[in-house]
Order: sequence, then C-alpha cells, then structure tokens
Amino acid sequence: MASTSFNLQETVNHISSTPGSFAIVSSTPNWPIPPKVSSSKLHISVLDSSFNPPTIAHQQIAFSTFPPPSSSFTPSNNPPSYTSRLLLFSARNVEKTLKSGDATPQQRVGMMSILASLQSNTHPKESIAVGLINEPTFVGKALIVRDYLSTLPYLDVEVDLSFLVGTDTLIRFFDPRFYPPNEMSRKIQEYFRDSNAYLISARRGINEEDRAIENEILNRDGVREWVDKGKLRLLGTGQEGWEEVSSTIVRQAVGGGDWEKVEKLVGKEVMDYIRKEELYST
Repeated sequence: MASTSFNLQETVNHISSTPGSFAIVSSTPNWPIPPKVSSSKLHISVLDSSFNPPTIAHQQIAFSTFPPPSSSFTPSNNPPSYTSRLLLFSARNVEKTLKSGDATPQQRVGMMSILASLQSNTHPKESIAVGLINEPTFVGKALIVRDYLSTLPYLDVEVDLSFLVGTDTLIRFFDPRFYPPNEMSRKIQEYFRDSNAYLISARRGINEEDRAIENEILNRDGVREWVDKGKLRLLGTGQEGWEEVSSTIVRQAVGGGDWEKVEKLVGKEVMDYIRKEELYST
C-alpha cells in the first residue's frame, strides 16, 4: 500500500475544514483498477466508519463478498462481485469531538492502513484504498466519490458503488429527520438511481428483536421497492461473529488492561498499534 498524500497532517486539516472534500491517502497502484486483472466493469465496496479503533467486525464487513438480493425478485441489472475496496473516514470537524486518549484522524488512518495492508498481502488481486471525506450524507458521499473517479485518466470503465452500513445507519438512511423537509424521497432516489449506488446493511445483534427491526425497515413504504430492485441488501445471517463486536467494547477492554480481549477483537497488528500509540488508556 503506497501513500498518495505528501503530508497527512495537511491533508487531514484540509479535509476537516473543507466541506465536500475528498482525498485518497494510500492505495494499491491505479486504484480502483485491480492489479493484474482486466475488467470491463468495476464494483467498489465502501466502508465509511469512525474506525475508533477498527475491529474484526470492520475487517470482516469491509472485505466481505457482495450479498445476494434480499428479495425473491431478480434484479434486472445485477452488478459483478466487488473488484475494489475503499475504507473511508469522515474527518468532518473530528478534532472538536476528540476525547482524552482518543485516536486522532492520523492515528485512525494508520489503523485503517493496517487493515488495508493485511488484506492486500493476503489478496494481491484486490484493489484497496484508504480515504478521507467531509460530507455527512451518503447521497453526497456517493456523488463526491464518483466525481473523483471521473478525474482519473486511466479509468474508462463503468463503476458501481456499494456502501456498507450497520443497522443504526440503515435506520437513519430512511428517517426523514435526517433530510431537509419533504426531501427524503428525492434524495434516496438520487442515491440509488442517479448515483447508481447500492446500500448493504450488515446484520448487527443476534436475537429475534434485531431481525424484527430489520424486517420492519425493509418492508416500509418507500423502502421495499429498493429491496425488490436489489439496490438494498442485507449482509450476513446474523451468526458471522461480528454482530456484537464494537469499538466501544475495545476501548473499554483497553482501559481495563484486558489485552487478550483486545487482541481477540482487533487482531494483533492493530492491538500493537494501540499499545505503541498509548490509545484509549485515559
């Protein structure tokens, strides 16, 4: 994984203070084109998260396979499996919300880069990048990423985008409170249709109540049509092992000095980084 940013601190400062900005800070060569693989169409999975710190759940979801439709309907235009990956951190005014001992944007990029490098080493045919963005909405993020891709002189193929989210984000995505008045339906259509983006919701929680929440959302008016078109899909069966892993649990384990639990939740490489940088200890 090569760094494409000359000065990470300057890049973080620019992204954090500039609405609508985006930057790739490290990537495999010619991202998002897969190394040594020719393709007439690309499909980028995007995991946008706080990575505070990245856990095995982040890792498993970020590098998962494209799930089948969550409907008996057969989509008319099913995209290919993922060819490329993007780990994305929203650096929007994050410095103002940092707690004592919390990971800075630069440290989060460092841990994200560890995940990307581990995946690149074990899956050399995958195209992987780590990026920063300053945009609160997924509609905006999809458009910004597409605008960036359009500037790449070596990219001349069609690209699909899939944003990977958790249940909490899925709920907010279809909540009118997070949109301007009377704008939710138009914005959602803009995301799925105009941006040609998919929304992949990783199952969280392991009990029947969690599954009932998912089913209620997927069967709402204004939601079901996107499920039937294959644009909104569920990832996992609810028994993958990531369902109850969270960054909060990791931070609590670090604070309690339970490094065996920390390693189990984030892996040795990220744990070593946390210890070296003395994160989450206060």
